[in-house]
Amino acid sequence: MRTSRKLTHYLMAVFAAAMMSMAAFAQVGNQPGTTYPSDSPPSDQKAGSLLVYNLYDSNSSNVAARDTKINITNTNDSNPIIVHFFFVASGCSVADMKTELTQNQTLSFLASDNDPDQRGYIIAVAENYLGIPIKFNYLIGDLYFKDLSAADSHQANLGAVAFTANWADSTTNGSTNSPIATINSTTRERLRGSEYPNANINAVSINVLFDGANYNRQPGTVALSNIPSRAGNDRTRLVLNSVQGSLLTGLSGVGSLFGLLYDDAENSYSFQISIGCQYSQILDNNNPRTVPRLDSVIPAGRSGWMKLYSQSGLGLLGSMIVWDQQARVDFEGGHNLHALTLASNAMTTTLPIFPFSGN
Repeated sequence: MRTSRKLTHYLMAVFAAAMMSMAAFAQVGNQPGTTYPSDSPPSDQKAGSLLVYNLYDSNSSNVAARDTKINITNTNDSNPIIVHFFFVASGCSVADMKTELTQNQTLSFLASDNDPDQRGYIIAVAENYLGIPIKFNYLIGDLYFKDLSAADSHQANLGAVAFTANWADSTTNGSTNSPIATINSTTRERLRGSEYPNANINAVSINVLFDGANYNRQPGTVALSNIPSRAGNDRTRLVLNSVQGSLLTGLSGVGSLFGLLYDDAENSYSFQISIGCQYSQILDNNNPRTVPRLDSVIPAGRSGWMKLYSQSGLGLLGSMIVWDQQARVDFEGGHNLHALTLASNAMTTTLPIFPFSGN
């Protein structure tokens, strides 16, 4: 019996659909396009092995008014990863937690559930099961911050700034026969060679370098691209973070920063501020103190911009959030600060080493 033309068309359609599905599956797995350069500067537009979330805050007695939702995703198709979160309070004290992300898993949690009533920033580091940082440039993340109190109502979605690990993979190291690595042998082998260079599993801490050869260099000069006038009821919150020092005993601040405030006629006005681990202030006539004051430099209907840096060449990260006192009237939102230069000094951060004990 000869196959009908209708059945032939049906079978061809099924075959074509199957082939398209297989092609789509292969495309997702292979991720077409050019691989993002691992030595590119830190950015909230790429994946990395270390992420910095520039701001979190919450009010446990009124989470509807103030809270932060933190999101992180493992974009690797094959391997799970341990992520070590460090919650750095604005006063430099540190608390931490670890979690495991399976391949292609995304995770969200609230600051009010994990570190309530604290303001600060978060560092997330890819580790193996022993607690040693590894090269795993597949982490992406962002946060949603809201402060809807009557006197200071603003919110923003800020991407996590990703630092890629750039060291060469090794074939041998101290964790080769570790019983703590409970994942399958193939995955364990693939992750083992990515450990931080010269890591000692018997040590209690390790110094990681933001020098370009290990992790990307930190931004040096940062900029606020547009500052609206306060006379029009607009407000701007400036957040600056120092990611250096010890996560065992508390991070250290950058100290003195030099800044330049520009009006829209190209005039500049210098100022100086000092920051600890975090500077989070609404820009006004006292923060920063310029001559003349901010309201004179940026009068009603005008705008300006600002850049800041450490004269000691230290690294600096941060964000800006803009809003109108009359909520929903004008544009509002936020973004991470623009990086105009990279820090001239290789910043060092000390991380504790201890094994993962399970979620």
